[in-house]
Amino acid sequence: MFKNFEIIEVMIPDIRINLRNKHSLFYYGWVIVAVSFLTIFLVLGTRSSFGLFYAAILQEYGWSRAETAGAFSLMMIIHSMTAPMTGILIDCLGPRMLFPLAALFLTIGLATSSFISQMWHFYICVGVVMAIGTNMLSYAPHMSLIPRWFSKKKGLASGLVLSGIGLGTLAMALLNGFIINTLGWRQAFLILGAIIFFIVIPVNAIFQRSSPKEIGQGFENLQLGSNQPSNAQAKNNQSPSSLNGSIDYWSFKTALRTISFWSLNATGFFQGFYYNTIVIHLAVYILDTGFSSMLAASSIGIVGLLTSVGGIILGLLSDRMGREKAGLFGCGSAVFGIILLLFIRESSSVLLVYVLVISYGLGQGGMMSITAATTGDLFSGGALGRIMSMQSVTFGFGSALGVYLGGHFYDRYESYIVTFIMVLIAIILSYIFIWIAAPRKAIA
Repeated sequence: MFKNFEIIEVMIPDIRINLRNKHSLFYYGWVIVAVSFLTIFLVLGTRSSFGLFYAAILQEYGWSRAETAGAFSLMMIIHSMTAPMTGILIDCLGPRMLFPLAALFLTIGLATSSFISQMWHFYICVGVVMAIGTNMLSYAPHMSLIPRWFSKKKGLASGLVLSGIGLGTLAMALLNGFIINTLGWRQAFLILGAIIFFIVIPVNAIFQRSSPKEIGQGFENLQLGSNQPSNAQAKNNQSPSSLNGSIDYWSFKTALRTISFWSLNATGFFQGFYYNTIVIHLAVYILDTGFSSMLAASSIGIVGLLTSVGGIILGLLSDRMGREKAGLFGCGSAVFGIILLLFIRESSSVLLVYVLVISYGLGQGGMMSITAATTGDLFSGGALGRIMSMQSVTFGFGSALGVYLGGHFYDRYESYIVTFIMVLIAIILSYIFIWIAAPRKAIA
Protein backbone atom coordinates (compact mmCIF):
# COMPACT_ATOMS: atom_id res chain seq x y z
CA MET A 1 0.00 0.00 0.00
CA PHE A 2 2.88 2.35 0.76
CA LYS A 3 4.54 1.69 -2.60
CA ASN A 4 1.87 3.72 -4.36
CA PHE A 5 3.07 6.98 -2.82
CA GLU A 6 4.92 9.20 -5.30
CA ILE A 7 7.28 12.02 -4.51
CA ILE A 8 7.66 14.26 -7.55
CA GLU A 9 9.40 17.26 -6.09
CA VAL A 10 10.65 18.98 -2.97
CA MET A 11 9.68 22.61 -2.36
CA ILE A 12 12.41 24.77 -0.79
CA PRO A 13 11.00 28.34 -0.66
CA ASP A 14 11.04 29.28 -4.36
CA ILE A 15 13.37 26.54 -5.54
CA ARG A 16 11.81 23.44 -7.08
CA ILE A 17 13.97 20.33 -7.26
CA ASN A 18 12.90 17.44 -9.47
CA LEU A 19 13.90 14.27 -7.61
CA ARG A 20 13.56 12.14 -10.71
CA ASN A 21 16.30 14.07 -12.46
CA LYS A 22 19.45 11.97 -12.08
CA HIS A 23 21.58 15.05 -12.72
CA SER A 24 19.98 17.04 -9.90
CA LEU A 25 22.43 18.64 -7.50
CA PHE A 26 20.24 17.44 -4.63
CA TYR A 27 21.11 13.88 -3.65
CA TYR A 28 18.15 12.09 -2.08
CA GLY A 29 20.42 9.90 0.03
CA TRP A 30 20.61 12.72 2.57
CA VAL A 31 16.83 12.58 2.96
CA ILE A 32 17.21 8.87 3.77
CA VAL A 33 19.82 9.80 6.39
CA ALA A 34 17.47 12.38 7.93
CA VAL A 35 14.48 10.01 8.03
CA SER A 36 16.58 7.19 9.51
CA PHE A 37 18.03 9.56 12.11
CA LEU A 38 14.54 10.72 13.17
CA THR A 39 13.25 7.15 13.37
CA ILE A 40 16.15 5.88 15.46
CA PHE A 41 16.01 9.04 17.61
CA LEU A 42 12.39 8.33 18.61
CA VAL A 43 12.38 4.52 18.63
CA LEU A 44 15.67 3.72 20.36
CA GLY A 45 15.29 6.79 22.57
CA THR A 46 12.02 5.28 23.74
CA ARG A 47 13.64 1.92 24.43
CA SER A 48 16.45 3.59 26.36
CA SER A 49 13.83 5.13 28.67
CA PHE A 50 12.79 1.71 29.98
CA GLY A 51 14.58 2.33 33.27
CA LEU A 52 12.26 5.26 34.06
CA PHE A 53 9.14 3.14 33.52
CA TYR A 54 10.77 0.28 35.41
CA ALA A 55 11.16 2.43 38.52
CA ALA A 56 7.63 3.85 38.30
CA ILE A 57 5.99 0.45 37.87
CA LEU A 58 8.00 -1.03 40.74
CA GLN A 59 6.79 1.78 42.96
CA GLU A 60 3.15 1.23 42.06
CA TYR A 61 2.94 -2.57 42.15
CA GLY A 62 5.82 -3.58 44.41
CA TRP A 63 6.84 -6.45 42.13
CA SER A 64 10.33 -7.88 42.60
CA ARG A 65 13.12 -6.22 40.66
CA ALA A 66 14.25 -9.45 39.04
CA GLU A 67 10.78 -10.29 37.76
CA THR A 68 10.11 -6.77 36.50
CA ALA A 69 13.50 -6.42 34.84
CA GLY A 70 12.81 -9.76 33.17
CA ALA A 71 10.59 -7.91 30.70
CA PHE A 72 13.64 -6.06 29.40
CA SER A 73 15.60 -9.32 29.28
CA LEU A 74 12.79 -10.88 27.25
CA MET A 75 12.85 -7.85 24.95
CA MET A 76 16.53 -8.45 24.17
CA ILE A 77 15.93 -12.16 23.60
CA ILE A 78 13.08 -11.41 21.19
CA HIS A 79 15.33 -8.79 19.58
CA SER A 80 17.91 -11.47 18.84
CA MET A 81 15.38 -14.09 17.73
CA THR A 82 13.55 -11.80 15.29
CA ALA A 83 16.65 -10.13 13.84
CA PRO A 84 17.15 -12.69 11.02
CA MET A 85 13.52 -12.29 9.92
CA THR A 86 13.96 -8.51 9.98
CA GLY A 87 16.93 -8.88 7.64
CA ILE A 88 14.86 -10.93 5.20
CA LEU A 89 11.94 -8.48 5.38
CA ILE A 90 14.06 -5.38 4.75
CA ASP A 91 15.58 -7.05 1.69
CA CYS A 92 12.23 -8.31 0.38
CA LEU A 93 9.72 -5.60 1.33
CA GLY A 94 11.95 -2.55 1.46
CA PRO A 95 11.94 0.14 4.14
CA ARG A 96 8.92 2.04 2.80
CA MET A 97 6.62 -0.85 3.64
CA LEU A 98 8.44 -2.52 6.54
CA PHE A 99 9.13 0.53 8.73
CA PRO A 100 5.53 1.81 8.95
CA LEU A 101 4.31 -1.72 9.76
CA ALA A 102 6.97 -2.03 12.45
CA ALA A 103 6.01 1.37 13.87
CA LEU A 104 2.43 0.17 14.07
CA PHE A 105 3.59 -2.81 16.16
CA LEU A 106 5.49 -0.47 18.45
CA THR A 107 2.49 1.85 18.77
CA ILE A 108 0.26 -1.06 19.82
CA GLY A 109 2.84 -2.23 22.36
CA LEU A 110 3.15 1.24 23.90
CA ALA A 111 -0.58 1.87 23.99
CA THR A 112 -1.45 -1.49 25.56
CA SER A 113 1.36 -1.07 28.12
CA SER A 114 -0.58 1.82 29.62
CA PHE A 115 -3.27 -0.66 30.76
CA ILE A 116 -1.09 -3.35 32.38
CA SER A 117 -2.09 -4.58 35.83
CA GLN A 118 -0.38 -7.98 36.01
CA MET A 119 3.13 -9.18 35.37
CA TRP A 120 2.26 -11.21 32.31
CA HIS A 121 0.68 -8.14 30.73
CA PHE A 122 4.02 -6.37 31.08
CA TYR A 123 5.93 -9.27 29.55
CA ILE A 124 3.63 -9.49 26.52
CA CYS A 125 3.34 -5.76 25.82
CA VAL A 126 6.96 -4.79 26.44
CA GLY A 127 8.88 -8.03 26.08
CA VAL A 128 7.16 -9.25 22.91
CA VAL A 129 5.07 -6.67 20.99
CA MET A 130 7.30 -3.65 21.61
CA ALA A 131 10.38 -5.81 21.04
CA ILE A 132 9.22 -6.88 17.57
CA GLY A 133 8.43 -3.32 16.52
CA THR A 134 11.65 -1.92 17.94
CA ASN A 135 13.80 -4.60 16.32
CA MET A 136 12.44 -3.84 12.85
CA LEU A 137 13.22 -0.14 13.34
CA SER A 138 16.63 -0.34 14.99
CA TYR A 139 20.30 -0.59 14.02
CA ALA A 140 20.49 -3.37 11.43
CA PRO A 141 17.70 -2.42 9.00
CA HIS A 142 18.76 1.23 8.91
CA MET A 143 22.44 0.44 8.57
CA SER A 144 21.68 -1.92 5.68
CA LEU A 145 20.18 1.04 3.80
CA ILE A 146 23.19 3.35 3.98
CA PRO A 147 25.52 1.35 1.65
CA ARG A 148 22.73 1.33 -0.95
CA TRP A 149 22.99 5.12 -1.09
CA PHE A 150 26.59 5.95 -0.12
CA SER A 151 30.10 4.77 -0.84
CA LYS A 152 32.68 7.53 -0.31
CA LYS A 153 30.64 9.12 2.49
CA LYS A 154 29.39 5.87 3.99
CA GLY A 155 31.15 6.41 7.31
CA LEU A 156 29.79 9.94 7.70
CA ALA A 157 26.26 8.87 6.74
CA SER A 158 26.39 5.92 9.15
CA GLY A 159 27.62 8.17 11.94
CA LEU A 160 24.85 10.71 11.33
CA VAL A 161 22.15 8.04 11.47
CA LEU A 162 23.60 6.37 14.55
CA SER A 163 23.85 9.75 16.28
CA GLY A 164 20.09 9.39 16.69
CA ILE A 165 20.73 6.73 19.35
CA GLY A 166 22.67 9.02 21.66
CA LEU A 167 20.64 12.16 21.05
CA GLY A 168 17.41 10.19 21.33
CA THR A 169 18.55 8.63 24.60
CA LEU A 170 19.19 12.07 26.06
CA ALA A 171 16.06 13.80 24.73
CA MET A 172 13.53 11.00 25.26
CA ALA A 173 14.79 10.29 28.77
CA LEU A 174 14.25 13.94 29.71
CA LEU A 175 10.82 14.00 28.03
CA ASN A 176 9.66 10.74 29.58
CA GLY A 177 10.97 11.71 32.99
CA PHE A 178 8.96 14.93 32.83
CA ILE A 179 5.77 13.19 31.67
CA ILE A 180 6.03 10.42 34.27
CA ASN A 181 6.59 12.92 37.07
CA THR A 182 3.70 15.16 36.01
CA LEU A 183 1.10 12.84 34.44
CA GLY A 184 2.17 9.30 35.39
CA TRP A 185 3.71 6.36 33.57
CA ARG A 186 0.46 5.19 31.97
CA GLN A 187 -0.05 8.54 30.25
CA ALA A 188 3.62 8.54 29.25
CA PHE A 189 3.14 5.23 27.41
CA LEU A 190 0.10 6.64 25.58
CA ILE A 191 1.91 9.84 24.58
CA LEU A 192 4.88 7.86 23.27
CA GLY A 193 2.52 5.68 21.26
CA ALA A 194 0.95 8.77 19.72
CA ILE A 195 4.39 10.18 18.83
CA ILE A 196 5.37 6.97 17.05
CA PHE A 197 2.02 6.73 15.25
CA PHE A 198 1.80 10.32 14.03
CA ILE A 199 5.47 10.89 13.21
CA VAL A 200 7.34 7.65 12.47
CA ILE A 201 4.62 5.98 10.36
CA PRO A 202 3.85 8.85 7.94
CA VAL A 203 7.44 10.06 7.60
CA ASN A 204 8.68 6.60 6.59
CA ALA A 205 5.68 5.86 4.38
CA ILE A 206 6.19 9.09 2.44
CA PHE A 207 9.96 9.59 2.30
CA GLN A 208 11.72 6.22 2.59
CA ARG A 209 13.21 4.56 -0.51
CA SER A 210 15.27 1.40 -1.01
CA SER A 211 17.81 2.73 -3.52
CA PRO A 212 18.57 5.71 -5.81
CA LYS A 213 17.02 3.81 -8.73
CA GLU A 214 13.54 4.28 -7.23
CA ILE A 215 13.74 8.03 -7.79
CA GLY A 216 15.76 7.95 -10.99
CA GLN A 217 19.07 9.05 -9.48
CA GLY A 218 22.48 7.47 -9.78
CA PHE A 219 24.49 6.02 -6.92
CA GLU A 220 26.60 8.41 -4.81
CA ASN A 221 29.71 7.81 -6.91
CA LEU A 222 27.92 9.20 -9.97
CA GLN A 223 26.86 12.23 -7.95
CA LEU A 224 30.48 12.75 -6.95
CA GLY A 225 31.80 12.14 -10.42
CA SER A 226 34.09 9.28 -9.45
CA ASN A 227 34.67 6.06 -11.30
CA GLN A 228 33.15 2.87 -9.98
CA PRO A 229 35.13 -0.35 -10.47
CA SER A 230 33.81 -2.97 -12.82
CA ASN A 231 32.07 -6.10 -11.60
CA ALA A 232 35.12 -8.14 -12.54
CA GLN A 233 37.37 -5.95 -10.47
CA ALA A 234 34.94 -6.14 -7.60
CA LYS A 235 34.86 -9.90 -7.62
CA ASN A 236 38.62 -10.11 -7.71
CA ASN A 237 38.79 -7.97 -4.61
CA GLN A 238 36.03 -9.89 -2.80
CA SER A 239 34.07 -6.68 -2.30
CA PRO A 240 31.41 -6.47 -5.00
CA SER A 241 29.54 -3.24 -5.52
CA SER A 242 27.58 -1.44 -8.21
CA LEU A 243 26.52 2.03 -9.18
CA ASN A 244 23.10 1.58 -7.63
CA GLY A 245 24.25 -0.54 -4.72
CA SER A 246 21.94 -3.44 -5.64
CA ILE A 247 24.21 -6.13 -7.08
CA ASP A 248 23.43 -9.59 -5.67
CA TYR A 249 26.92 -11.12 -5.89
CA TRP A 250 27.10 -11.33 -2.11
CA SER A 251 24.39 -13.79 -1.19
CA PHE A 252 23.83 -14.61 2.46
CA LYS A 253 25.25 -18.11 1.92
CA THR A 254 28.36 -16.67 0.28
CA ALA A 255 28.89 -14.28 3.20
CA LEU A 256 28.59 -17.16 5.68
CA ARG A 257 31.74 -18.69 4.21
CA THR A 258 33.93 -15.65 4.93
CA ILE A 259 36.05 -14.83 7.96
CA SER A 260 34.90 -11.21 7.70
CA PHE A 261 31.27 -12.17 8.30
CA TRP A 262 32.03 -14.04 11.51
CA SER A 263 34.52 -11.43 12.66
CA LEU A 264 31.91 -8.68 12.37
CA ASN A 265 29.40 -10.82 14.26
CA ALA A 266 31.98 -11.26 17.01
CA THR A 267 32.43 -7.48 17.02
CA GLY A 268 28.66 -7.09 17.42
CA PHE A 269 28.66 -9.50 20.37
CA PHE A 270 31.40 -7.66 22.24
CA GLN A 271 29.91 -4.25 21.47
CA GLY A 272 26.59 -5.39 22.90
CA PHE A 273 28.44 -6.75 25.92
CA TYR A 274 30.23 -3.53 26.86
CA TYR A 275 27.59 -1.05 25.64
CA ASN A 276 24.65 -2.34 27.67
CA THR A 277 26.75 -3.34 30.66
CA ILE A 278 27.81 0.29 31.04
CA VAL A 279 24.32 1.64 30.25
CA ILE A 280 22.73 -0.47 33.00
CA HIS A 281 25.42 -0.41 35.68
CA LEU A 282 27.19 2.96 35.35
CA ALA A 283 24.59 5.04 37.21
CA VAL A 284 24.37 2.53 40.07
CA TYR A 285 28.16 2.44 40.35
CA ILE A 286 28.37 6.23 40.55
CA LEU A 287 25.72 6.24 43.28
CA ASP A 288 27.46 3.43 45.17
CA THR A 289 30.68 5.43 45.08
CA GLY A 290 28.99 8.25 46.95
CA PHE A 291 28.18 10.74 44.21
CA SER A 292 24.80 12.40 43.75
CA SER A 293 21.89 11.02 41.73
CA MET A 294 22.10 14.15 39.56
CA LEU A 295 25.68 13.29 38.60
CA ALA A 296 24.67 9.70 37.86
CA ALA A 297 21.82 10.84 35.60
CA SER A 298 23.91 13.46 33.82
CA SER A 299 26.67 10.89 33.26
CA ILE A 300 24.26 8.61 31.39
CA GLY A 301 23.02 11.58 29.39
CA ILE A 302 26.54 12.66 28.45
CA VAL A 303 27.48 9.13 27.36
CA GLY A 304 24.38 9.05 25.16
CA LEU A 305 25.08 12.47 23.66
CA LEU A 306 28.76 11.77 23.00
CA THR A 307 27.89 8.42 21.45
CA SER A 308 26.30 10.50 18.71
CA VAL A 309 29.22 12.93 18.47
CA GLY A 310 31.79 10.13 18.40
CA GLY A 311 29.84 8.31 15.69
CA ILE A 312 29.86 11.35 13.44
CA ILE A 313 33.50 12.35 14.03
CA LEU A 314 35.04 8.89 13.73
CA GLY A 315 32.66 7.94 10.92
CA LEU A 316 33.94 10.94 8.94
CA LEU A 317 37.56 10.17 9.85
CA SER A 318 37.12 6.54 8.80
CA ASP A 319 36.05 7.71 5.32
CA ARG A 320 39.34 9.60 4.98
CA MET A 321 41.95 7.60 6.88
CA GLY A 322 40.50 4.08 6.82
CA ARG A 323 38.23 2.11 9.17
CA GLU A 324 41.00 0.41 11.14
CA LYS A 325 42.97 3.57 11.89
CA ALA A 326 39.89 5.50 12.97
CA GLY A 327 38.73 2.49 14.98
CA LEU A 328 42.01 2.49 16.88
CA PHE A 329 41.26 6.03 18.08
CA GLY A 330 37.79 4.93 19.18
CA CYS A 331 39.08 1.86 20.98
CA GLY A 332 41.79 3.84 22.77
CA SER A 333 39.35 6.53 23.88
CA ALA A 334 36.84 4.00 25.23
CA VAL A 335 39.54 2.00 27.01
CA PHE A 336 40.93 5.17 28.62
CA GLY A 337 37.46 6.01 29.94
CA ILE A 338 36.99 2.58 31.54
CA ILE A 339 40.48 2.68 33.10
CA LEU A 340 39.53 5.97 34.75
CA LEU A 341 36.31 4.34 35.92
CA LEU A 342 38.33 1.71 37.79
CA PHE A 343 40.01 4.46 39.80
CA ILE A 344 36.89 6.35 40.85
CA ARG A 345 36.62 6.62 44.64
CA GLU A 346 34.49 8.58 47.09
CA SER A 347 37.22 11.19 47.33
CA SER A 348 37.54 11.52 43.55
CA SER A 349 36.80 14.79 41.80
CA VAL A 350 33.56 15.23 39.90
CA LEU A 351 35.73 16.42 37.03
CA LEU A 352 37.30 12.96 36.81
CA VAL A 353 33.84 11.44 36.36
CA TYR A 354 33.07 13.80 33.51
CA VAL A 355 36.42 13.12 31.84
CA LEU A 356 35.82 9.37 31.89
CA VAL A 357 32.26 9.55 30.51
CA ILE A 358 33.39 11.93 27.75
CA SER A 359 36.28 9.68 26.77
CA TYR A 360 34.20 6.50 26.87
CA GLY A 361 31.18 8.02 25.11
CA LEU A 362 33.20 9.38 22.19
CA GLY A 363 35.11 6.13 21.75
CA GLN A 364 32.29 3.64 21.88
CA GLY A 365 30.07 5.76 19.63
CA GLY A 366 32.80 5.89 17.02
CA MET A 367 33.33 2.13 17.20
CA MET A 368 29.65 1.45 16.43
CA SER A 369 29.55 3.68 13.33
CA ILE A 370 32.81 2.16 12.04
CA THR A 371 31.38 -1.36 12.43
CA ALA A 372 28.30 -0.40 10.40
CA ALA A 373 30.38 1.23 7.66
CA THR A 374 32.77 -1.74 7.57
CA THR A 375 29.90 -4.17 7.02
CA GLY A 376 28.70 -2.06 4.10
CA ASP A 377 32.23 -1.93 2.68
CA LEU A 378 32.62 -5.66 2.69
CA PHE A 379 29.12 -6.96 1.88
CA SER A 380 27.26 -4.39 -0.23
CA GLY A 381 24.51 -6.05 -2.21
CA GLY A 382 20.99 -7.41 -2.03
CA ALA A 383 21.63 -9.57 1.06
CA LEU A 384 23.06 -6.79 3.22
CA GLY A 385 19.95 -6.58 5.40
CA ARG A 386 20.22 -10.25 6.35
CA ILE A 387 23.96 -9.92 6.92
CA MET A 388 23.44 -6.87 9.17
CA SER A 389 20.63 -8.60 11.04
CA MET A 390 23.00 -11.31 12.26
CA GLN A 391 24.97 -8.59 14.06
CA SER A 392 21.75 -7.68 15.86
CA VAL A 393 21.49 -11.31 17.00
CA THR A 394 24.98 -11.36 18.45
CA PHE A 395 24.59 -7.83 19.85
CA GLY A 396 21.46 -8.92 21.71
CA PHE A 397 23.07 -11.99 23.23
CA GLY A 398 26.18 -10.01 24.15
CA SER A 399 23.98 -7.41 25.83
CA ALA A 400 22.06 -10.01 27.83
CA LEU A 401 25.25 -11.74 28.98
CA GLY A 402 27.08 -8.53 29.89
CA VAL A 403 24.24 -7.07 31.94
CA TYR A 404 23.69 -10.38 33.75
CA LEU A 405 27.37 -10.93 34.55
CA GLY A 406 27.68 -7.35 35.78
CA GLY A 407 24.99 -7.97 38.38
CA HIS A 408 26.23 -11.48 39.15
CA PHE A 409 29.79 -10.43 39.96
CA TYR A 410 28.62 -7.45 41.98
CA ASP A 411 26.36 -9.73 44.08
CA ARG A 412 29.26 -12.11 44.59
CA TYR A 413 32.08 -9.66 45.34
CA GLU A 414 30.18 -6.44 46.15
CA SER A 415 32.40 -4.71 43.63
CA TYR A 416 32.30 -3.78 39.93
CA ILE A 417 36.03 -4.31 39.37
CA VAL A 418 35.59 -7.70 37.65
CA THR A 419 32.76 -6.27 35.55
CA PHE A 420 34.77 -3.30 34.32
CA ILE A 421 37.80 -5.49 33.54
CA MET A 422 35.49 -7.63 31.39
CA VAL A 423 34.26 -4.47 29.69
CA LEU A 424 37.86 -3.46 28.94
CA ILE A 425 38.57 -6.84 27.38
CA ALA A 426 35.34 -6.68 25.34
CA ILE A 427 36.24 -3.24 23.93
CA ILE A 428 39.68 -4.44 22.85
CA LEU A 429 38.31 -7.65 21.33
CA SER A 430 35.66 -5.73 19.39
CA TYR A 431 38.42 -3.71 17.71
CA ILE A 432 40.60 -6.78 17.06
CA PHE A 433 37.73 -8.43 15.22
CA ILE A 434 37.18 -5.29 13.10
CA TRP A 435 40.84 -5.60 12.10
CA ILE A 436 40.41 -9.29 11.32
CA ALA A 437 37.38 -8.45 9.15
CA ALA A 438 39.84 -6.34 7.08
CA PRO A 439 37.80 -3.41 5.70
CA ARG A 440 41.13 -2.10 4.31
CA LYS A 441 40.85 -4.75 1.59
CA ALA A 442 37.46 -3.50 0.40
CA ILE A 443 36.97 -1.17 -2.54
CA ALA A 444 35.92 2.26 -1.30
